Amino acid sequence: MGRREKLTEFNRNNILLAAKALFESKGFEQTTVDDIATEADCSKSTLYVYFKSKDEIYYSIVFSSMCLLKEKFEVASRIDSGFENTFYYICNMLTEFKNEYPIYFTSILSEISVDEEDFERLPVLHDIYTVGEEINSILLELIIKGVESGSLRKDLKPIPTIFTMWASLGGIIQMAEQKEKYFENKLAMPKREYLEYSFKILLDSIKEQN
Repeated sequence: MGRREKLTEFNRNNILLAAKALFESKGFEQTTVDDIATEADCSKSTLYVYFKSKDEIYYSIVFSSMCLLKEKFEVASRIDSGFENTFYYICNMLTEFKNEYPIYFTSILSEISVDEEDFERLPVLHDIYTVGEEINSILLELIIKGVESGSLRKDLKPIPTIFTMWASLGGIIQMAEQKEKYFENKLAMPKREYLEYSFKILLDSIKEQN
């Protein structure tokens, strides 16, 4: 990598780190491009050399977090100790990911654009779509292997099952955070216990019942 490329990468990363800190502390809507430039210690005009808009900065961070998530799913796919162990690894990994990237966890579960006009306007949206499909492919392979091994129900439709898992796991993890005090005070159930109970219910719903 040449000097110019290194400088470009350094400046982009500096802007992204500054924006990430601001998005997490102030929220996306409350953060302005001026705020990001100030935090990154650069001029607004310099920022626009690297990013077209605040949206592009935000989605670039989402893309980076999804790439990290993909790496974690690739680790999960190499676990060779049965579907159940892989499933719980994924559950715990997503829980940790939510704790580390709360804003972007929500974005990952939201609608991902498949509109060509959006891709032309913000190419990073196409990158997000692509890595999302790659993650789904890893999950698809795990589901198919689970069915073939007899661990999962043979009547499962793999692709709808993937999105049901996304919806269920996302909802469980978010509910555990939002209702943590309620569960502890009213049910005497710590957050971790609620998560484990809910993950088991989800697993039991797709397991082959012997």
